[in-house]
Amino acid sequence: MYRLSTGLKYSGATEKAISYLVFQSDKDIGQRYFDQELWKYEGERPKGTRVYTSTFYGRIELFKKPLKEERAKQLFQMLDSVSPEEKHPALENGFKSEAKRLFSSIDENVLHSYFKFIDFLNETYQIEDLTKSETELSSYSDDIGPFVMGKVGERSFLLPEFSKLYLAPSIWRSITWFIHNYLAGPYPKDPDFPDLEHFQWNKLKLPQSFNSPYCEGLAYFLIANFIIIYEAFSENPTCNSLQLYIDLIQNQGERPWQKLF
Repeated sequence: MYRLSTGLKYSGATEKAISYLVFQSDKDIGQRYFDQELWKYEGERPKGTRVYTSTFYGRIELFKKPLKEERAKQLFQMLDSVSPEEKHPALENGFKSEAKRLFSSIDENVLHSYFKFIDFLNETYQIEDLTKSETELSSYSDDIGPFVMGKVGERSFLLPEFSKLYLAPSIWRSITWFIHNYLAGPYPKDPDFPDLEHFQWNKLKLPQSFNSPYCEGLAYFLIANFIIIYEAFSENPTCNSLQLYIDLIQNQGERPWQKLF
């Protein structure tokens, strides 16, 4: 079972050529954006567990990483068919609000470190000031990546339910895709593997259009949020991976984004 940033959980399987998805959430259900030609909502089975069956025959494919870049184009096209009305909370409430929003029980000491990290990114890359000048906004989710889409046979789909869509700068969703689809880490130093790097990008190489201080600063902000989502999934309020990440970027001068060009 996989967990999205809002706590929505889902799994899927194929039995006797019929594919299905099962969703669970502790609070509100996920936003529904489903293709009614592909998915039939079967209701709650039991209460709080929602089932969708596919009308398209074939084996379901989920949780694949990394996906080919053509799948990102498919995902963005599907997201563009939805028109959210609200701007992303970070645009409305400031970047520092993200840690608490993504992980409500995050440790206060870690929260303080996150605040200082956002200050560092603003001083070094001016990410919030530059973001305010963005005029091209697109449909965006904190979970953009391989785990909000799948395939039944050869037909790609967007999850019938997933986290709420907001409006955010278009560059956010490209960078978020690269992070969720390729990044692994940060790994702590291991004396048994002295050559292991803190960050692994699965041989990803990016075009020069992403090689700018603004994109780099945004990437470090979005990577921090990616790690917080993982820490929330692990129910780890002390956020060891986040603390390691902040130390590597802010204090030790690691720049994993620069290795992608």
